[in-house]
Formats: sequence, C-alpha cells, structure tokens
Amino acid sequence: MQAWLIIIGLMIVVGVILRIWQRRLPPVQLHKVAPAAASQLVAEFISSSYDGQFGYPSGLFEIKQYTETEIVAIEFVGKGSHFTQILKGLYMAILRIGLGCGCLGAYIGLCLAVLLTPLLIYAALTETLLKYLLRSRILAHLERAGDGTRVSFTLRGPVALLVGQRLVHAFHQPTLPARVAALAGVGAPVGGGSGAGPAANSEAAA
Repeated sequence: MQAWLIIIGLMIVVGVILRIWQRRLPPVQLHKVAPAAASQLVAEFISSSYDGQFGYPSGLFEIKQYTETEIVAIEFVGKGSHFTQILKGLYMAILRIGLGCGCLGAYIGLCLAVLLTPLLIYAALTETLLKYLLRSRILAHLERAGDGTRVSFTLRGPVALLVGQRLVHAFHQPTLPARVAALAGVGAPVGGGSGAGPAANSEAAA
C-alpha cells in the first residue's frame, strides 16, 4: 500500500513539472508562404497528428484557436473516468459471487466491496488530476518575415513533446549532403565533413 501511494505521489509530482515546463522549438521559416496559408498548413498538420507512444490522456489534439498569427491546440480529454466503470463492475462481480454463496457470502462480499471502495475512489481522483496535469498543448506563433512566414512552436506536456519531434522534421528545411549541395550550387551544410568540400568542388569543376 505504501509503495502504491509513493508511486501515485511521484506521478503527480512529475505531472506538475510537465504542466509548468515548456519547450520552445527554434523558429521555422516557410519561404514563399503567406501567413494565412501557413496557419492553415500548421493547423492541419497538428490536428492530424496522433501520438501512440505515450497516448495519455488521448494523444489527439483539438484546434481551440485559429488565426493568421496564432494557433492553440489542446489535447482532447474525454469526460468521465474509467474507474467509475471499474468500480461498477467490481460491485457487480463481488455481489454476484457473494449472493451465490448464501447470506454469509453476500455479507463477506459487501464488506470486501466497502474496503476496496476508498482505494478505487482515490485512484479515480488521481486519474482525473493526472488528466489535467498531463494534458498537452501546442502553441504556434506566426509572423511575416522576408518572403514568407516565420513560425515558432511552444510545447507543453508529454504528447506535445513527442509530436514536436514530427514538427521539427516536417517544417524545418532539410539539409542536403555536402556532395549533392555542391553539385546543385547550394552552400554546403554546416558541420559537414572536412574532406567533402574539395572533392565536391573538383567534381563540379569537371
């Protein structure tokens, strides 16, 4: 019992930390894209994203606010608690077994149900609290910059952090290998191998 209470307490502490802490991704520059089109593109990508790794409370996002300058996506949370159904099923099973064993069995079953009720109620309250603490949010700010739109993402919650990895890959400009970039006349990526540049330049000259 003490170990179970300690685990629940640690889960709540972690939930509070994830509720407060936010991660800001580096800004993304969408070239040749107007803010209205960029807002629609980002909103559709977020609303279609689903996380199956953590997936709590749901892993799905709802667009709560949608403008050309800001998008607010909140993780969907269903109403009610799973422990309500568990509590009902427990009562039905215990009373059904107890009634089948006569008056004494019914009395023992009722006492057992009464003893287990506080634990299940505590678990239901913990589930409700964790749904609130672990509910993720993705906030996107959009502004016109140069020939396109700059998008900044702020992530809160475990599901948002996982979906944020997809945002990085989806909206950040891919980096070409040094050899391909040199042949295409594009600047070599930062951090490329020291031997890639001269080799690529010699091939381009040939």
